Amino acid sequence: MKSVFTSNQGVTEFFVALEGTRRNYFRAEMDALLRELDDELDGVKPIWIKFHVSDVVNQKKEIDDMMSDRWCLYSVIGQAPTNGSRVSLEAYALSDGDVAYEGADEATVTVSLKNYRLMYFHTPKLYSPGSYGQMTDELEAAVGKLAIADGTLEENLQRTWIYCRDIDNNYAGLVVARRKFFADNGLTADTHFIASTGIEGKSDPFDRLVRMDSVALFGHRREQVTYMSALDHLNPTHEYGVTFERATRLTFGDRSRYYISGTASIDKNGQIVHPGNVGRQAERMLENINALLTNYDASLADLKLAVVYLRDPADDAIVEHILSKRLPFDLPRIMVHGAVCRPGWLVEMEGVAVNGNGDASFAPFV
Repeated sequence: MKSVFTSNQGVTEFFVALEGTRRNYFRAEMDALLRELDDELDGVKPIWIKFHVSDVVNQKKEIDDMMSDRWCLYSVIGQAPTNGSRVSLEAYALSDGDVAYEGADEATVTVSLKNYRLMYFHTPKLYSPGSYGQMTDELEAAVGKLAIADGTLEENLQRTWIYCRDIDNNYAGLVVARRKFFADNGLTADTHFIASTGIEGKSDPFDRLVRMDSVALFGHRREQVTYMSALDHLNPTHEYGVTFERATRLTFGDRSRYYISGTASIDKNGQIVHPGNVGRQAERMLENINALLTNYDASLADLKLAVVYLRDPADDAIVEHILSKRLPFDLPRIMVHGAVCRPGWLVEMEGVAVNGNGDASFAPFV
């Protein structure tokens, strides 16, 4: 499924989420999914694709082979689709207009617009053992990539996705490393953190415990970035020891983009709401996301892409029933098996929203 946003001043953005259909072989599922993606984009080349697969160590090799003739940044995450297939995907693309692509390699793509630059990147290899060391490696690599593009962690990094193998055992090391690294680089509760999702996800090779995907923005002014909150629903994350923003709004002359971090059933005191009840947790999760959006001139109707994570894939029908009542019927979204960072959280959702509530004092997204 595809959603689109355009304006009379800027380029068109395409957001795609597709679930695979169970077939005899993984390659057959992948081939059908890529054909469906091509049909949805109708000649527009994706900037990045994220594949969620059931057996990352074996399937990544096949994906690498099948993607070898496609000029596109992609990631492969071990998070089995809950619909019983072996692969689902999410993708982002821009209409070609004034978009110029530069500096693509196996881990980075930079999109140069007339007024801004977008950079999508990840780190191909890590060398440190343990989740603490690997999280530090990821952040050090991000600082290096940003510096090459004349950017910094504080000014330019807007969104991260952190995937942690065996999250119940390895998340603590990740959290401590990120908190220390941010503090050493001037990101504190008194400044800001980064919108992020921290979720169970396997990587290839099997001893890679942490993987981070990132998006950076260049060419903007500081006042175009707003760190979002809904304090009557969710408390600041630093109050329970983690360091990420609930959501980030990027305001352009012709639109606003909202990065919604992974959001679960939490209250303003940082406590789990409705423990043990996945349906009620899904309802509270959506209530929290809606509160974040409505505080900043947006709503659930503005969502363009969503990913839902389940600790137990057997809960998919219950959660799907809740989502289908609250979310736009044509919203591209997928549901995958990924444990949330606290065992008591049974479901989490992230998303990106775009609407026309821009600010004419800023340059349009072009």
